[in-house]
Amino acid sequence: MNIKSKSVFRFLAVGIFLILLVLITSRFVGVAASKGMLLWAAPILPLFPVFGLLWLRSREELIGWALFTVWLGSTYAASGSTAELTVFGLITLLAIAGIIFSPWLFVVAWFAHIVWDFMPRELPDLLHDLPIACMIFDGLIALYLSWRIHYSPNRFKRFASLRPDTTISDIENSAGNTV
Repeated sequence: MNIKSKSVFRFLAVGIFLILLVLITSRFVGVAASKGMLLWAAPILPLFPVFGLLWLRSREELIGWALFTVWLGSTYAASGSTAELTVFGLITLLAIAGIIFSPWLFVVAWFAHIVWDFMPRELPDLLHDLPIACMIFDGLIALYLSWRIHYSPNRFKRFASLRPDTTISDIENSAGNTV
């Protein structure tokens, strides 16, 4: 297997892993809500993305956090209301901008979602604990991301290329080269 094939294989494997991680996390949130245990599960459920993304390469981790941030924005979007869809769109834009410009935009999205959770709206009985549970879940993830970004500043440097195999050393080595 040549290097390009390995790179494509890793790209596909990581993509599948990230989608499964979001789906599994979502499923556990749903089970907790259906069992009336959302408040109890809220401090535990952030461990899925935190530990699931921790072992990935920096670019992959950023993409993983972007996916989880988009998932976060979709919390109420299924209602179809204009306000919910607008917030979903804004959070999605923050997720994309978090990859391109700064991962601190993920933190903004997660903290902003806490504020949005407490905006008056009709929730199904199943989700009556959702605002408080989201405050816990979203807050823990936002705090973790703040800590991770602050204490690992070189891990999340802005990338010059969207190629999945680009590394910090590739960028640093090519910084002095001109075409």
